[in-house]
Amino acid sequence: MTTEPIIESGMTFGPYPEGDCFYIEKSETYQKINEGVKIAEFLLLHSQDDSIVWIVEAKQSSPRPETQPNFDEFLLEIQEKLTNALTLSVATCLKRHSTYEELPNSFQTLDLKKASFRLILVIKGHQEAWLPPLQDALKKALNPTIKTWNLSATSVVVLNDTMARLQGLIS
Repeated sequence: MTTEPIIESGMTFGPYPEGDCFYIEKSETYQKINEGVKIAEFLLLHSQDDSIVWIVEAKQSSPRPETQPNFDEFLLEIQEKLTNALTLSVATCLKRHSTYEELPNSFQTLDLKKASFRLILVIKGHQEAWLPPLQDALKKALNPTIKTWNLSATSVVVLNDTMARLQGLIS
C-alpha cells in the first residue's frame, strides 16, 4: 500500500520496500469499519523473514505504571489497537472484506498457518529503564490475545525510538 515514510507520533517509520508495509490505519478496509474500532498504525512484513508480521503502534509518550488510572486506560487503548489490527489483518487476508485487493500481494499470499505476529509498541523518547515494566504490563493486558492466537511468549515488544531505529523501524 505504501513505500512512503509513515509519520506517526513524531517519528518517521520507513520507508519500507514495496509490498512489505500495509498502512492499516489509513486503509479503505479500516475506513469502512472505523467507528468504535481502534486500530494500530501499520503492518510490516519483517524483511528477514516474510512469515513474521509486525503490528506497530506508535505513541508520543506513555504514563508510568504508578500513574493511575491513566496507565490502565493507556494499556487498554494499546491492547485494543493491537488486537483489532491483528484480527482485521487476518480477516482481510481471508478475504472477509471486499477491500481485500488493497493488501499488498505479499500479504495476500501470506501463509497464515505458518505466519507469526509481533505486537509492537514504539514510544518516542521513552527511557530504556521504563520499558520492562511497561512491556510486562502490556504482555499481561494482551494475554487473552496471546493465548487465543497461540502467539509466542516473545510476541509483545515495547521499544523506544532509539531501539526502533536499531531494528530498522524508524529512520
